[in-house]
Amino acid sequence: MRYGDFASICERSAVPVCRLFGNAVLPSCYLNVYSAKSALFVNLPDFVISIIAFFFIAYLAFRAHRKIDAVGRREMTLLLSFFCIMLAFNIAGADLIHGSSLVNKASIASWLGVVNTALVVSFFWALILFGAVGFQIMADGSLKSMLTIIGTSLIILISMGYIAADTALGISDGLKPKPSDPLYSPGVFTIYLVFPLVAIVIFGLLQMTIVIKFLSARLPMVWLLCAFICFAAGQAIMFGASKKMCESTNRRIDGAFFATLLDTAAMSCVYGFWSAITVDDSNVYEEEEYKF
Repeated sequence: MRYGDFASICERSAVPVCRLFGNAVLPSCYLNVYSAKSALFVNLPDFVISIIAFFFIAYLAFRAHRKIDAVGRREMTLLLSFFCIMLAFNIAGADLIHGSSLVNKASIASWLGVVNTALVVSFFWALILFGAVGFQIMADGSLKSMLTIIGTSLIILISMGYIAADTALGISDGLKPKPSDPLYSPGVFTIYLVFPLVAIVIFGLLQMTIVIKFLSARLPMVWLLCAFICFAAGQAIMFGASKKMCESTNRRIDGAFFATLLDTAAMSCVYGFWSAITVDDSNVYEEEEYKF
């Protein structure tokens, strides 16, 4: 596969970013479409699991907010809320309800792809910043810390949204793929597929540094490992097995369902890791060495 080429990716699975390229490519196996009045459910299983995941992550955000003395509780609540926003747009992306015109639906799908791409990049940027909270570069929960995460994430959101919109709609004709190669976009490939992997590596290294250098217990590393495994498994299924799942289930389910499920599990493990290293009465801290 050529770097920047979405042809094989979009042919194997209905990744949201593929909406940026319109009808240039469609999955070779697409799920059964269910309609309810003006609503079209193009991926009902993923729609359902996204709703369940939304409420579950919202519950974790509520629990994080209630851990009054835990370091980084506001930042964790913010990160979980950000994930809920992504899930909400995932739900919207599975339910194209606006009008009956195919042109209208295509336009909406493109804009949903733009928003999804921008949200994914900004979420992983926020994940990096959250990973640095434990080093107390800024006081956790402070206005400065929260504004840094929110402000820079908004900048990333707008910037990446413009890149995605320019790719999809040709705002400046600088990033829109050429008609001869309509699925070639190294810019979108970098921000949507490469940057999240880099962000996860950075986040993992930051958290491993905290555990190894400052904590006497190693049990929280299990949570971190589980998060990595869940995320990797979700992406592997989405990009590698989605087509086979679709074909073997007579177009009833594909990799998107399991990707959403495993991404939610990964986020839950991140919460579990954070909770394990911020329990107030835990004896896993070396208090004289590390003031977490």
